[in-house]
Amino acid sequence: MTNAATFFQSFAIFDIEQRLVDWNSDFVEEFADAAPLLVKGLSARDIHAACLLPERALDLSWALNDAPPSAFEYINNRRSISVVQELSVNGSIFRIAQSTNAETQLHPGMPDQSAELLRSTALQISATVLKRRDQETLRLHDLALKDGLTGVANRRYFDELLDAEWKRCKQSQLPLSVIFIDIDFFKRYNDLYGHVSGDECLKSIASSLRATLNRPRDLVARYGGEEFTCLLPETDLCGARHKAGELELAVKALAIPNGKSKVAPIVTISLGVATAQHVTGDNPLALVRAADKLLYQAKSEGRGCFRSALFESLG
Repeated sequence: MTNAATFFQSFAIFDIEQRLVDWNSDFVEEFADAAPLLVKGLSARDIHAACLLPERALDLSWALNDAPPSAFEYINNRRSISVVQELSVNGSIFRIAQSTNAETQLHPGMPDQSAELLRSTALQISATVLKRRDQETLRLHDLALKDGLTGVANRRYFDELLDAEWKRCKQSQLPLSVIFIDIDFFKRYNDLYGHVSGDECLKSIASSLRATLNRPRDLVARYGGEEFTCLLPETDLCGARHKAGELELAVKALAIPNGKSKVAPIVTISLGVATAQHVTGDNPLALVRAADKLLYQAKSEGRGCFRSALFESLG
């Protein structure tokens, strides 16, 4: 906050979803740290998050219970702020805050210069704590969406993104393709070389698959065990087949020995490619099952290859 808070009566209206509808200049002064962000539709939560103020200064969660809280006071830039809130019949939230003339001292015997230094230090510490909290939240979120061994996306993230891309491609009338991948004779590889080598094999293949998908929206995920999936938005069957061929060659180029393979002396993969040329319905997992069915066909016809088809023609 700035040291020149001069607002006398702050006024703001929020809609039923707690999004900003209208406000006056004194509201801008009250929430000065969020001033650059203030636009219609901004949530109360986002406004408060930009300011180092007590939580109740802009807590509108009470509106969910249709029970406005009693008037209360809080300290803002050494001023006591009295807040009154009301709920209209259409669900709009009215918030009025008035500041008193007297400034609140941290301690009656503390010089103003010392008080300001203490307040400045406290704000810096608070900002650092908030930044570290946000960084930790992002780190945990990132870990929750990544496979711990290979570093590519996990099944949870794949399912979330599949659902989002399905809806987007459906709305925009764009094709959507899924490639289901299985490492050939991987159990035999583990039995021969050991699980440590098996883990290294998985990491190498995951890295190779990820490097081969070079468009921003493309995604490779570890689906489970030795299975991987690739999500290819805005990709028709021809493009998906081409990408499957590239993925197959990329893994062969690693030349990882596999003395127990019946396909080749090196590690190979089998792939199933399914494309929804026209996305319809509300069941994106049906596309994954179609790709899995084609993968099974590739494995039953010799492995080390891919099989593909339009999703609509699979029945």
